[in-house]
Amino acid sequence: MIKGQWLLLERTEHVLPELYQLGEDPDPIQLFDGTELEACSEQSPLLISAWENPKLLAAVQREPADWPGLLLESASSIGDLLAHLRHILFVRFDAQRRGVLRYSSPRTASYFFPACNKEALSIWLGPIDRVSWYGGIWREKAEGAEDWHSVEHQLVSVWRSSSTAGELHLNPQQESALQQQQGEHFLFQWWKQQPQVPFVTAWNYLREGMQAGFVSAESLTVYLNLRTTYPHTTPPASLPIGSDKERLDSLAQQLAACTNDKESTA
Repeated sequence: MIKGQWLLLERTEHVLPELYQLGEDPDPIQLFDGTELEACSEQSPLLISAWENPKLLAAVQREPADWPGLLLESASSIGDLLAHLRHILFVRFDAQRRGVLRYSSPRTASYFFPACNKEALSIWLGPIDRVSWYGGIWREKAEGAEDWHSVEHQLVSVWRSSSTAGELHLNPQQESALQQQQGEHFLFQWWKQQPQVPFVTAWNYLREGMQAGFVSAESLTVYLNLRTTYPHTTPPASLPIGSDKERLDSLAQQLAACTNDKESTA
């Protein structure tokens, strides 16, 4: 069966003007239409036939960072494809809460799809044979290592439209991957002001801070700054009970004291 190619593009500020500047008739379909998110149409990803718009496909392949989104390959009808893409927008997580999965974002795709095993991919890809995107996780962005990625649906031949009719739930691996995305996003924002620190080192500092009981962005920022100021000093195994400020003040005093001791005996 002949596979079709589709682009699911993120709704950036310039995507629509640039689409029509290519001189084709893209006829974009808004993913949010007919869903609970229809009122948010200005934020809706756009589904466009790549086969019917070869100039667009060439532009995406030439400058993929300018066209964030997914390249989909599927032998199914547009009706089945759209129904599936709209269905997997809505997920349950933490056993109870319900949310929207922005899987069309290359950043989210870089965390989410690799966290799926073969059986999980069968649920999430449905009628899609292959999904590709340009980008990577936040660490790869920090290291200038973004590239093309893809995953294949090995069980697509046995997929049926009723396979994902029920409500979708994130498994622990998927939830963990999305939590890592949030943590690395926070870290990336901090790292941009401290690019001399290797991102992997900063990630280790962040995990240390969280294991020490700091959870707020403000406290973790202070912790990261302290660890960067005293990179060669091992933090204490435990900190005294108290407020975040009191514990961070104690940490600062101990790191400074250890550093001074090392310098005095050098």
